[in-house]
Amino acid sequence: MAWRTEAEEERFSFTPFTRHPFFTEVNRWIVERVICPSRRTIVDLGCGPGAVTQLIVDRLSQCGEGRVIGIDPSASALEKARRAIRSRVAEFVEGSAEWLSRLVPSADAVIFCNAIHLVPDKAKVIAEIRKVLKRGGVLAFNTTFFNGAYVEGTTGFWRRWVVRAVQVLREHGIAVQHEGKATARSFLSADEYATLCEHEGFSPPTVELVRVEMTPESLEDIGRFSLFIEGALPGVPLEQGAEALREGLRRALDETGFSTVPRNWLECVAVAS
Repeated sequence: MAWRTEAEEERFSFTPFTRHPFFTEVNRWIVERVICPSRRTIVDLGCGPGAVTQLIVDRLSQCGEGRVIGIDPSASALEKARRAIRSRVAEFVEGSAEWLSRLVPSADAVIFCNAIHLVPDKAKVIAEIRKVLKRGGVLAFNTTFFNGAYVEGTTGFWRRWVVRAVQVLREHGIAVQHEGKATARSFLSADEYATLCEHEGFSPPTVELVRVEMTPESLEDIGRFSLFIEGALPGVPLEQGAEALREGLRRALDETGFSTVPRNWLECVAVAS
């Protein structure tokens, strides 16, 4: 990943995308199925600035005593989370998912929302999560970057968006290394995620797809996220990339006739065996 200033981190952050109602709903789907009175220690892995942590805190208040430990490698994101969530049941720790067992001795549940697709060695991280979970503990994660995220009939839109963004850049004399799908990471399928969980010591997980309608505003916000820009338009400076994706989005929506674009979220809940 290219080094970025704090100002760039803020300007091209994931936070604006998290403010859309559907984002809250796909994460609440996970939280409501995991948090219960018997699960008192919850880890919010990859918590970022705390959007999901707040959902967990709210749910814990309905279920009695409990605590949540937010873990993230970004010190600046954790500082935002601490400022946003002033609750005695929440604490935040800087660290990596790859070394979770060094950070948390044990937990009743680990919630890992909207980040597992970014992990290079998914088996290692799932094994680390299993180490900290008690028998019967729960791993719950979700992602919309997986093999199966595109709803039938929409694949052409996603391809066209990137192609039109590349076209915009070329019109301004900016070269792109290659045209690719809108992520630099490899996608796993729902079945592959389930197999990983079972291999690392979980019972066969419950896997569901939740379909959401992504508005043009939400698409524009994800198109300003640094990791999305770097995946869709490799080597392009963030500012030029974001502007190209904004204009490419407008052209792709005009050409395809979509007013909103449906997309699947993968929701997975696995119990430690």
